Amino acid sequence: MGFRQLGLRFGVAVVAMGLGACSGGGSSSSEVNNDALSGTITIESRTRVDSDTADDSRVGAAVSNNSPAEAQLLPESGVVGGYLSAFSGTYPRSSSSDPVFNFSADDTDVFLVQLSDGDRVSLQTFASTAVDPVVSMTIAEPGGLDVCGVDCLGTPPFTHVMSIAGSDPVTHLITVSAEGGGPFRYVLTITARNSASVSHLEFDQPELVPDQAVIVMAAGTQGSEAQLRGLSSSLAGAGLRNLGGGMWRASQTPAAIARPYSDQERPEASRQTLQWIESLRELPGVASAEPDWVVRSLAVTPDDDGLYSLQWNLPLISVPVAWLATPAAGAGVGVAVMDTGIFSSQPLTYGNWHPDLNGNVLSYTGQIVDFVSGELDNDQEDVGLRDDNPADPGSDSIQSSSFHGSHVAGIAAAVDNTQGIVGVAPEATVYPVRVLGRNGEGSLSDLLAAINWATAQPGIDVINLSLGGLPRNDTLESAINQAYDQGKLIVAAAGNEGTDTLTYPAAYNRVVGVGAVDAGRVRASYSNIGGSVDLVAPGGDASRDGNGDGNSDLIVSAWGSKASGNYVPAYAGLQGTSMAAPHVSGVYALMKGAADQAGRSLGPGDFFALMNAGSITDDVGNITEYGAGLINAIKGVDAALDGNVPTVLAASPSALQFSDLQPRQVLELMTYPESQTVTIDSVGSLPSWLSLSPMPQAGSAPPAQVAVSVDVDQLDLESSYAADIVLTYTGSASGQKLSVPVTVLRQDEQEQRNAGRHYVLLVDQQSNDGSAAAQAVVEVRDGLYHFAFSEVEPGNYLLVAGSDLDNNGNICETGEACAEYPVIGLPEPISLGIAPVSGVTMTTSFRRPTLSQLGGPRYGFSGYRVKSEGDHDVDGVRHYAGEAQ
Repeated sequence: MGFRQLGLRFGVAVVAMGLGACSGGGSSSSEVNNDALSGTITIESRTRVDSDTADDSRVGAAVSNNSPAEAQLLPESGVVGGYLSAFSGTYPRSSSSDPVFNFSADDTDVFLVQLSDGDRVSLQTFASTAVDPVVSMTIAEPGGLDVCGVDCLGTPPFTHVMSIAGSDPVTHLITVSAEGGGPFRYVLTITARNSASVSHLEFDQPELVPDQAVIVMAAGTQGSEAQLRGLSSSLAGAGLRNLGGGMWRASQTPAAIARPYSDQERPEASRQTLQWIESLRELPGVASAEPDWVVRSLAVTPDDDGLYSLQWNLPLISVPVAWLATPAAGAGVGVAVMDTGIFSSQPLTYGNWHPDLNGNVLSYTGQIVDFVSGELDNDQEDVGLRDDNPADPGSDSIQSSSFHGSHVAGIAAAVDNTQGIVGVAPEATVYPVRVLGRNGEGSLSDLLAAINWATAQPGIDVINLSLGGLPRNDTLESAINQAYDQGKLIVAAAGNEGTDTLTYPAAYNRVVGVGAVDAGRVRASYSNIGGSVDLVAPGGDASRDGNGDGNSDLIVSAWGSKASGNYVPAYAGLQGTSMAAPHVSGVYALMKGAADQAGRSLGPGDFFALMNAGSITDDVGNITEYGAGLINAIKGVDAALDGNVPTVLAASPSALQFSDLQPRQVLELMTYPESQTVTIDSVGSLPSWLSLSPMPQAGSAPPAQVAVSVDVDQLDLESSYAADIVLTYTGSASGQKLSVPVTVLRQDEQEQRNAGRHYVLLVDQQSNDGSAAAQAVVEVRDGLYHFAFSEVEPGNYLLVAGSDLDNNGNICETGEACAEYPVIGLPEPISLGIAPVSGVTMTTSFRRPTLSQLGGPRYGFSGYRVKSEGDHDVDGVRHYAGEAQ
């Protein structure tokens, strides 16, 4: 997804859509009509709703599902939205004149579902008040034991992958319970094996740096500062900075670079920044303009309970054995740690590093290696400027952003000096590069500048990015690809959200995305799964003791203490995919150091080849959770010393899922190492409903891309189908095989779908507060909602609809069903005049479009407020959304 595709829509363009006459602006006319607007809301396939929500209880329509005997039936794969609370009560009001909204007590929901081997069961929760709920989930056969175990401990999201013997589905009870805290909404998803993400439930609101943009000039243009300033008056007086690689950072005014914004100001400042960026995209010679996104460290809050000498993580991946095979332990290999910088006892000067890092840090004074700038810069040497000192200024409390970079660097390459801890590659050279500042945050522009700098450094062999939170964008991917082409392996943390939503930069094809396991080689509860995970490494889990040593599974590494201005080296235990990534960077340093000593060549393409061949990992579980498996240092070193890197064919994505709405996908085919070639020997037989274009041909090289299509008309409704695309090829040997699983999930019968009672609103575009001008309340009938408005004044309106499961007076909150006309995420006004408008259609869903589908972020969006004045007609029955008091 390129950011030229971000169709940001913040204006109030009138779109008549051929539905009615345009009346002019707003609701000034006193004319009204009958049957002003009517239409239908369809429901996304395999959608269900909890049968006893707070909204149901309010109108006396709740159907209990509180016990196994009352279990609510769910489809084999699908999405269900629900509500729970350990007690009843009233939502807080900002004033006595506000309407009263109550929530009911419902502490348990039980669902009955058929589950198959490899199915994923995921639970995400969303608090309805400021009090966080305490939630539990169990998965068990009727009368059997819970199988969710450690995957359902701690705080949601929970994700459990089913392990079921045989090919037939087995009946299970899924129980979701409110153990305490406040009321909450939840979404439970059941996803078939090898399926793509179905857990994207929130409108994306990635943080950006206000007033800043990243610009890439078109190929063939001069791209100088003078040329940029001449493009537009908005750039004539702007602050411009060359990021390298044809990339520039622009600020609306030089003074705005370091301008702070309060939390209240930031949403509006972000929206205005997006409007400005949209205008930059139209300038001649500009290939792309995108927000200067904020990137964050991916560690979870550290634990300071004295676990400073328990490095269980090293033997877990056979590092001590690898040291015996390569005593040089990474000597001569450069590891760039792009992070918060590293600890220094005198942070205003270069040097005096943490004693476990000091001997390995390259002295490269005079070069810009602290790239943090603007409002995110938190060092004391300058005000918002880049400099040549990568010292981490830390913070005044122990938190994940304090000395995050020191912890990461220590895992990869701490010195073997008889004190403290030892890194995976204790002889490797550390290049500390500061890209994260205040609160462990950095900007895309600073990260781009750092990557472009590292690309030009011949001594750097691997770039560690224990950071994330970015939306996909072409500019960052281009910088990463340039670094890869110059022989740098890029390793990134896969993210700590516990979902299969793609995380960048980990999800890029040329980045090794690393998930986390505990001391028992089990996926950490927070670790993401799916397309962001190429393999896994020790990341720790404070909630577990996987190896039974009596201590929490935290990763111990270098840290620091800052008290009263004094900086003292220390150690701390942390958990996160931030900790997993440097294990892989360290293993690559061991591998490359061993290869260099043996006179062999080893590059990033070789690593990908060995990883995809399974030569450097242990098989610890399914590909969805663990990718290619758990990194194994001795396997890596042995493979590097052997020198026989296999030539393999890989696919992205590694598995394909199709549905009625997505019958076609593009499969990328990649050869590793890139310098080698493969030849297709044969293509396995395909079912009649599956086709490839172009079809790979025997005796030829594989195409770079293949369009894979499914003819769903040949398949039965409410059924799932599976097949494999098998390509037999000759790479490093004949008879090698690439197998890509294919899953098809046909939609269910429309009559079975239900997303809960829906409030349909017409929001007047001229209103100051975005309140609803009209409201209809509709129940599902045969899997559809039918709505109609009468007596609506002419004007321009947004048409939206959604459920209010927790009965707090807001629809379309995260965890609730939502529909917007014409497409969710891109609402456009309908112009209502004298003539009636009929036949309008929308689709409601608990899911939300991703940023690439959405067109742009939705800053500050928290749902739509229902009308609480008066009564509302629900299929002939009078009901209230709230009661005025």
